[in-house]
Amino acid sequence: MSREFFQRHAPELLIAFFGLIFLVAAFGETGGEVGAFLTSALDVALFVILAMLVYLAGTRHPLFRWIAVLWLLVVVAGLAAIATGFGAIAILPPEMLEAEEIDPETIDLALAVEVALLLLGVLVAGFASLVGLSRRFRGWLAGYLPFDPDSLLHTVALVVILAMILIPPIPLLVTGVPPFLSEPFLDLLLESGDLFAESITLNAYTLFWTLIGSFFIAGAFIRRTGCETLERLGLVRPTGKEVAFAVGAGLVLVAVFHFVDLALAMLVGWLGLPVTDMEAVNLLFAGALTIPGVIMASVAAGFGEEVSIRGLLQPRFGILLPALLFASLHAFQYSWDGLISVFLAGIVFAYIRQYTNTTTSAITHTIYDLVLFSMMLVGISI
Repeated sequence: MSREFFQRHAPELLIAFFGLIFLVAAFGETGGEVGAFLTSALDVALFVILAMLVYLAGTRHPLFRWIAVLWLLVVVAGLAAIATGFGAIAILPPEMLEAEEIDPETIDLALAVEVALLLLGVLVAGFASLVGLSRRFRGWLAGYLPFDPDSLLHTVALVVILAMILIPPIPLLVTGVPPFLSEPFLDLLLESGDLFAESITLNAYTLFWTLIGSFFIAGAFIRRTGCETLERLGLVRPTGKEVAFAVGAGLVLVAVFHFVDLALAMLVGWLGLPVTDMEAVNLLFAGALTIPGVIMASVAAGFGEEVSIRGLLQPRFGILLPALLFASLHAFQYSWDGLISVFLAGIVFAYIRQYTNTTTSAITHTIYDLVLFSMMLVGISI
């Protein structure tokens, strides 16, 4: 396959490639390392396909514009379904989750109301995210953010960002417990013999797909060369001073957020809101608490999240929206105090990215997570 052919037909080829991966991972019966590798791609496949459809809308038949919008709705619906599924695990009794058919007589009024609120909340959040399709709203927002309100790519990205901000916190809002820290989920975790036992390889695969996905979504080999894409994402070779700054900043942030987290827990508790159960958090991450697991989890989170959020989104959508997205992505595993803490950390990483580059913010984020995971590894309470 010639280089010119790939550049001309890159969107179609990538749609076919990631579409095949999605189908195999979602509906195939592949196990082992191959299965883990393909499953890790599910997190980014839908978004890469969406971006490629948008690129085709600008260079091919106008019909692709409507296909892209339809796929956008599929993505939003998928996010809503995921939130609903995890929320249901936190709400429904284990015996009801295991039953093939649910007996209506076993559902009491309180349970029915909670399920209804979950469904209603997810539905409202999903529809609210579609405000990004409004030209008036985009025009107003463009007065504060450096994105193009008339760009289909930026419009689609805005809707996805709003959906990922608004939908994930709904289960926590309804149940008061992050789904991953709920008793039914933790029981499943223990019964499985540790759902995260393969966390080292999964984190490595997730990092790989996140970087690849961000690279293509940024237009690699479609509207930018490889070097231009790296520059767009803010991925540069850091100087010695930047590396030293990143390491120092990561260590300082650990110390600072130790007190910030204590203050937030006290404030959130005083307001009567649920506080993150750190014992449950330690149990959740138990599978990653080995030396290789700690290293890989830190690198995967540090570089994966920084490249996709601060590198890809921040230059077009400013600091606030990506920071809210960053916090919302943790809504399945932290209560309100944890989400506020993640949001504040995201603001810090955002300013590091703005005044240096994504590589420096990624190293800072990696060091920060590395210290926290290492403390968990040796049994120091965080």
